[in-house]
Amino acid sequence: MELKRLGKERFPEIIAFDRLCFPADGWSEEDWAELLADERAFYYALLEDGQIVGNLFLYNWQGERDFLKIMNLSVHPDRRNRGLAHRLLQKAAEELEASMRERCCGETRESNRAMRRVFEDGGYRLNKTEENYYENPAESACKYVLRRRETE
Repeated sequence: MELKRLGKERFPEIIAFDRLCFPADGWSEEDWAELLADERAFYYALLEDGQIVGNLFLYNWQGERDFLKIMNLSVHPDRRNRGLAHRLLQKAAEELEASMRERCCGETRESNRAMRRVFEDGGYRLNKTEENYYENPAESACKYVLRRRETE
């Protein structure tokens, strides 16, 4: 399995993977197209036999908010509970170091205990819980942060 940076050349596969992992609340094709065209966005995929089985989508807010944001992290439903999310989150920590940003932020649904555990295993701290952050269905978000000094 290889971890590789992908771009808009794999747009149809990226969209299909998002729909597979987030059937009720995935992003629109327009949102994906806009973000993939942004030079501050980084889409990494775990590939198995050339197929996406996991992804990490980061946005570098350099100059605006000065942090890295995990926009999306997902693993194919058939490949979950094998450490792939941990591997992807480790890539986010590596990008944090390389970017010289002070922190990396991400969130997950309050009910997503598996992803909350992945964040905590990766050294992220629960920063706050934001009520009614998600729609379809409405749910609170657990917002996590990893500070650069905590990665040393």
